[in-house]
Parts: sequence; structure tokens; C-alpha cells
Amino acid sequence: MTLPRKLATALAAALFGFAALPQAQARILSQWVQLGPDGGASVRAITEDACPTVSFDGRPTPMSVRSEPARPFGNVKPAQFPVRGCEVMVPPEAVAAVLDGKPLPLPRGNPQRILVFGDSGCRLSASAVQDCYDINSWPFPKIATAAAATRPDLIIHVGDYHYREAPCPAGRAGCANSPWGYGWDVWNADFFEPAAPLLAAAPWVFVRGNHEDCSRAGEGWFRFLDRLPMEPSCRDFTGTFVARMGEFGIVVVDGANAEDPKGDMSDMAATLRRGFIEVIAKVPAEAWLTTHRPLNAMLGTEKGTPRNFVSNKVLQAALGADMPAGVRMDVSGHIHFFQAVDFGGTRPPQLVVGTGGDNLQALPPMSLIGADINGGKVTDSVTYSGFGFMVWDRVDSAWSGTLFDVNGRPINRCRLISRSLHCGA
Repeated sequence: MTLPRKLATALAAALFGFAALPQAQARILSQWVQLGPDGGASVRAITEDACPTVSFDGRPTPMSVRSEPARPFGNVKPAQFPVRGCEVMVPPEAVAAVLDGKPLPLPRGNPQRILVFGDSGCRLSASAVQDCYDINSWPFPKIATAAAATRPDLIIHVGDYHYREAPCPAGRAGCANSPWGYGWDVWNADFFEPAAPLLAAAPWVFVRGNHEDCSRAGEGWFRFLDRLPMEPSCRDFTGTFVARMGEFGIVVVDGANAEDPKGDMSDMAATLRRGFIEVIAKVPAEAWLTTHRPLNAMLGTEKGTPRNFVSNKVLQAALGADMPAGVRMDVSGHIHFFQAVDFGGTRPPQLVVGTGGDNLQALPPMSLIGADINGGKVTDSVTYSGFGFMVWDRVDSAWSGTLFDVNGRPINRCRLISRSLHCGA
């Protein structure tokens, strides 16, 4: 019998006396657990000095340096990283872990409650500005607190953590003196500081967004969140992997830079396809596929003209053929609203939860039901504009999903049975 994570942590802490164990002297700015390939997981931390020590079942284990402080030349503003990234793999047999006197949420068996959201940063750009200090304009801090209270077993962020790319306009009090650019100060303001309650709540799956590609905040992505060891230079399309908790899998695709090209898309699709083929055999009997950009979603208002249009053709070309039978649903963000699209079981339904805090997008002006999306006919669909997060609960062999607003109030409810997704208030 597998004990619930919080009970197992408490029992192990009492047994091994974690509170009495010494910790390395390091000022820890952020700490979390994230899933990696093939059932592995790592503890990550960001510090101002030395990497600390994690206690796994009473055994002190030093963390290794992932990234050193640096101030390289950046993009719009020189990216500054006066912090150190640290990591250590979680031993497969570990029952409980403590870092800096705080219990860490280790993965436990098959998840029964999964939290999904994305597109959470505060937008500061040449074309759009949010008031980052106004909780109604940028509600991610409130969302993080409300979502942590749901006590999930797993958290999936579908990408775009970082949005403060330009300075706040002069005279605008709502974002005055906000950090901007691509350095640690922005990463901390946009994600790590407001996400602290959630980082402590459960292990994470991090999906790379287009705002974390190499022309934007890619350096911070590799320093802190990427599954691979820190690389000497940024690169896009780092491949696909399968994260697992027990018999449940999450297929994580780095397709953040896979924007539909104006011309031939065969090279990009082939690159993504090769990475996908490498992991197909590892997909378990039940899995969700996660990409930042949706495979099969529909937006509204293209180039100022209200109409429905499809996103994303290149991802569907790369991943749509021969989708493993175990993939029950595609989970994405990128489009800043909630959307559920069902295809009557002929392909995995598409779920979009780009509601984490960045400016919302216009809804499609026409119904999606009956529409053709990448060669598939939509049999059922719901689209909603509003900030919030989604929680999925396992119910026998099915999943029951609830979309919550920023205050934790339910907005919509969904049910996923095999490859059929149906939503309705």
C-alpha cells in the first residue's frame, strides 16, 4: 500500500528526526521538485551562495551546481544572474525529503489530482502593458495561493513564465520600477516569488513556452527549469521526454518555437517528429501529451479581422500521425483563454488553459462545433475567457475536471473518459 505523500513525509520525518539534521549554510531563494524522464525526479534550488544539502530519509545529500552566477550580454537588457542554480536527483527509494527545514513534495505513485495552468507572467512589451502591482490586472499571485490550497499531487505548467521584456511606460504607477529584461530579477518577479506556495505544494512538470525560446528568456529556462544539464549555449527544440508518476505518464514536447511558418514547414515538423518517435515506445497505457502551443485549437480575430482560425498546423503534422493509444488528451497553453475541443474519440481532445495571468485573448466569433481543425471534425467544444486554473481529479478510470477562477470558485466542469472530453457549467 502506498501512503499519501503528506502522511509519508510526516512519518518519515518523525522516524528519522529531520528537524535535528544540519543544513548547509545557504540562503535559498526558491526550491521545488520537478519530474524528469522515465520516472526520475530532481530537487532544484536557487541560492545566493553555496548549494545546500537535501536530507533524503535522514541521509544528507549535497546538491550539485547546475548554473553559476553570470552576467553575459543579453537581448533588450543585459541578462544578469547573480544567483546559483542547484540540483540533485531524488533517489528512487526515497520516502521523504527536507531542504532548509522544509519538507519537499516527492512524487508518489499514480496522481489522483492534477493542477493545470500556464501563461502566467505579467506582460510588459512595446505593444501591451499590464499593471504588475494590481492583483486584478495581473492575478497570478492570487491564482498561485488559491491553486496551492487544492492540494494537488502534480502540477503542470504549460509554458510562458516570463513576460516583462520592456520597461514600464513612464508615469504608469501600476508597473512603475518593475524589473524588465531577461535576468534573475524578472524571473523572480514573474514566476519564482509569486509561485512559492505552489512550488511547495507538489512536484511539477515544466513545459517550455515560446517566451522561453532563445530569442527571449531561454537562458533563464536552461539555468533553472530545463530537464537536461545546463548547456553552454541556448538551443531550441531540445526534444521530447516522458515523465511518469506510477503508471500515469506526461509526454512533454519542446515545441515552443514551432510557430506555423509562412512557407514550407517540413523541416520543423521533421525535427519535432524525430524527437517524438524516440519516446513513443515509452508512453504508458494512460498519458497526457503536453505542448505549449496547442495541436488543435481555434482562435478568433486574425490580423484585425474577426474570424476563426486554426493553431497549430506544424505540431499536428509532427505529432498527429500514429499518436500512441495511451495518449488520452493534449494539454496546452499559449492562447490566453480556456478551451476544450473534442473530436468524438477519433483523436485526443485538446485542452487549452492559458489563463494564468497574462492578458486574455479574444474568443472565436463563431461556434467551433462542426468545424474542421487539422482534418478533424469538432464534435463538442467550450471556450471561456477569464483568469484561473484547472484541477483534474481521477474518478475510477475517468477524470473529472473543474475550472476555477482566481478566487478558487468553480466556473466550468469537464469529464474525460478515454479520448472523449465534454465540458459544461
